[in-house]
Amino acid sequence: MSDRLRIRPTLASIAAFLCLTLLLVEAHEQLHALSTRLLCGGWAERTFDNVLPYPGCGASRLAFVDAAGPLFSYACLWIGAALTGRANPRVQAFGFALLFASLPLGRVLPQVVTIFAAGSTSDEYSFVRRLAGDALGRDATGCAALALALALSVPPLLVAWRRLPAQGRLRTFARFYLLPLPFVIAWLMVGMNGLLARGVLGSLDLAGWPGLVAVHTAAVGVLLMLLRTHLTGRAAVAA
Repeated sequence: MSDRLRIRPTLASIAAFLCLTLLLVEAHEQLHALSTRLLCGGWAERTFDNVLPYPGCGASRLAFVDAAGPLFSYACLWIGAALTGRANPRVQAFGFALLFASLPLGRVLPQVVTIFAAGSTSDEYSFVRRLAGDALGRDATGCAALALALALSVPPLLVAWRRLPAQGRLRTFARFYLLPLPFVIAWLMVGMNGLLARGVLGSLDLAGWPGLVAVHTAAVGVLLMLLRTHLTGRAAVAA
């Protein structure tokens, strides 16, 4: 069994981790957008964190559109967990970053909100609702979506928990699990979506890709490339 992973965050490594998080969010949304184009025949309107349902697209096809983004995020979650068990400490650190940059809290929390807040929705909730139709009520659909999210996110999270040394385990796990989602909400959902609503860089809009989103993604990608060594460079193994 591999030695336990000790994470030693620095300002640069935190910045690299947040850049990776933002890129994974965009990849998630791009998969929604691309699947909409392929399955529904057109580009849907979108923001930094949401791709709207394409008008006139059937429920069965929209179910696959709903599933496209989460499948990517869950894949990153599981791949990251697998990488934390590798012998190379840098690979372990990247796996740990990939796991939490996929926003596992963002897969579970929206399901809880849909159960208690009327009118709210999520990818998993929409997927279950489109497949089940009228067979399930709102509460049952929300519970089914929550069960699905927990089943797909808890096992890799347990792997990450076990890979951390006992000393400081709860603190490290809680920080990586809880803090990235508020950052995404503040930076993307409030800040960047606010600029998008004002039409910033609207003249650069591409099919299915608002100009501001494209420029933001390119800038974050460049920054991650510059900081990539810091993403894995402050890790060590501990017996």
